[in-house]
Amino acid sequence: MNKIFHLLNDKIVALGDLKLSILSIIVAILVLILSYILSRLSTKFLKKEYLKKSSLHKGTKLIIERFIKIFIFIVGFFISFQILGINLSSLAIFAGIIGLGIGFGIQNILSNFISGIIILFEQPIMVGDYLTIGSLDGVVTEIRTRSTTVTTRDNIRVIVPNSTFISENVINWSREDPKVRIHIPVGIEETASKLDLARDILLQIASEHPKVLKDPKPSIWFETFGNSTFNLTLLVWIESAILRHYIVSDINFEIAKRYAENNIDITYPYTNLLFKNDLNINSINVNNDNINNINTILNTGSNLQVQRQDGSYAESQKQNINQVKAQSQDINNIDRSSLNNLSKD
Repeated sequence: MNKIFHLLNDKIVALGDLKLSILSIIVAILVLILSYILSRLSTKFLKKEYLKKSSLHKGTKLIIERFIKIFIFIVGFFISFQILGINLSSLAIFAGIIGLGIGFGIQNILSNFISGIIILFEQPIMVGDYLTIGSLDGVVTEIRTRSTTVTTRDNIRVIVPNSTFISENVINWSREDPKVRIHIPVGIEETASKLDLARDILLQIASEHPKVLKDPKPSIWFETFGNSTFNLTLLVWIESAILRHYIVSDINFEIAKRYAENNIDITYPYTNLLFKNDLNINSINVNNDNINNINTILNTGSNLQVQRQDGSYAESQKQNINQVKAQSQDINNIDRSSLNNLSKD
């Protein structure tokens, strides 16, 4: 046994100027393996005995687990190097040279790694938080040192590089006070006599919805006068932003139903054609611009209303539209050069 021990201890493996015994290499490898096993066992024990019973946030528990695991492994790493007799200062110089050569290649990896450390310690986001990052909405389900997993409402898991949370604007709907106010725009017909009724219906719908908070109370803003609408906005407070899409959908369904019952139109843009006289080709100023304008308006189809100078509408809207179309076709059949001369006259 002693002979085997001396043989392993005396057998030298040369790595440049560094001479290592086989025994020291075996011991160093065993230390690394042991430190890895110990790091996993310690985190499992800590999670089972303490963290599960603790009232700490999920994100904080995750930070503690990761820190202990990394710390134990780093300690084992340095011990194994000491066993091998490697000078750590020379190792640092060597690592610096290697880092300079591959630094540009791993720039993004290092950026994400450092961002992950910042996230784990500063905790701008935590597991369970509901976030908006650009067009992405979802709940944070896992935070790692390089990336973070965000699960959307459609149960799609999106891997987001940690540098995104440092370099871009992130809305965290869950921090501090989770309740939020949502804006629901509604455009109604331009009839002042129905304005109060439209407002009362909106407030009633908001007050009856079970997910809308009673305090602060719902409110109505008269935003603008549109081209064909009074533009209102219903503002309601809800307990969590993650519910906002469902609540907006529910309220919009109810608005459409109640407004139809009370003969309040939710209008859409339309175009009026005002003729100085009854429809007559001679009353139209013939030029290229007017031809293009008429063709553009005719393409709107059902959004077209034909109105005379006295403000009255034609008895048959379709008949007027067809008449205008026929006249437009007659105009288009005229040679362009003749039109230019006619417009000059």
